[in-house]
Amino acid sequence: MRNLRPLLAAFAAALALAGSAAAAPPTAADRALLADADLHAAAPDTMRARVLVEPLQPGRPGVELELWRRGDEALLRFLDERNRGKAFLQLPDASWFLARNARPVRLAPGHRFAAGVSLQEILGLAYSRDFRIEGVRRAGEGGRLVSFDLRAAPGTAGVAYPRVTYVVDATTRRPVRVELRLASGRLARMLELVSWSPGRRLAPAELLVKDLVGGQPAVRVRFRELEEREAPAHLFALSPEGEKARAALGER
Repeated sequence: MRNLRPLLAAFAAALALAGSAAAAPPTAADRALLADADLHAAAPDTMRARVLVEPLQPGRPGVELELWRRGDEALLRFLDERNRGKAFLQLPDASWFLARNARPVRLAPGHRFAAGVSLQEILGLAYSRDFRIEGVRRAGEGGRLVSFDLRAAPGTAGVAYPRVTYVVDATTRRPVRVELRLASGRLARMLELVSWSPGRRLAPAELLVKDLVGGQPAVRVRFRELEEREAPAHLFALSPEGEKARAALGER
């Protein structure tokens, strides 16, 4: 076995080199495929949904939230009585934790709330807009699975994972999974697209979020009551008017 170790190490290095050599520069068709499979770009300009976040571990409770979204702005507010008045606000340049009658708290990129997922993992990022394609790899029958090796564009704000592998099924033009990586390239988190809402090609109904570094249990995210709907005025504002608009949601 001792003599085999150098051979195994050399074999692993050869595989790594082969995998990196298989990546090709993107073509115009590749760029069109990524844009067509970008969940963020395909989302309605304004929408509302209910989101159920469930850790896949016995004894750990799930969390139900209401999602409001308008472009790059989003609000996730808790629906349970214990957390009433608490919410997460995503703005183009920063994320915030909000609590009634308290000052907003700015969050670090990738901050996770109680169920172990982040705003970016639920809302998605604009991968075809804010990331650059470093290489494209194909696998499966006829090259059906297309993996885009992405890196955040210079100046992109609030990105927790600067490198991403975005895997798309070229036959359906839907993403299959999203691999979130550290700057070193190490795989840290994985999002698997499990099912889709009827009537919309790029509206996820369920996804799994897996932690590949911290050892936390996987989390299921389910989207319910997805509808195109205009957000109330001032809902995304960090102002007294914004506080009133968010408080009014809880009074319905």
